[in-house]
Amino acid sequence: MEIMRADIRSELLARRQKLEKFSTTHHEASHLAHLPDEVEDALKRIDSGSYGPCEICHDPIEKDRLAADPLLRYCLDHLTRRQRDALQQDLELASRVQMALLSQRSPSFHGWDVAYSHLPLGPVSGDYCNLVMQGEHPRDLHFLLGDVAGKGLF
Repeated sequence: MEIMRADIRSELLARRQKLEKFSTTHHEASHLAHLPDEVEDALKRIDSGSYGPCEICHDPIEKDRLAADPLLRYCLDHLTRRQRDALQQDLELASRVQMALLSQRSPSFHGWDVAYSHLPLGPVSGDYCNLVMQGEHPRDLHFLLGDVAGKGLF
């Protein structure tokens, strides 16, 4: 957990610097004005050793969620109805975007029928596969496969 806190601290310092730079050039972004204070508060919690537990149940917040959003203060069980609904909408949108990026056809190439299937474990996964044809030669058919490990939405 200590290594993770150091990584998150570095991430928060980088975010603070970006926010400071952004706020000096984009004055119309008043809806983001609270973010520097939230970053400072998270840095203080890291420095005091109180970073990571849920402020309601005091159990550790899910590590993947903290890595994705180091400003979190509550575990999934303690999100408000509005926060849960927003998270669900984000997941649905991410799922639609991911599915749109995947090839929707199974091409034929020099007499071969090519097919594959993508079945994510949940609504969104870190997996990607696609077939790309760049020409007419057999070597011009490329199967792309990607996997992102440890970078979940939570």
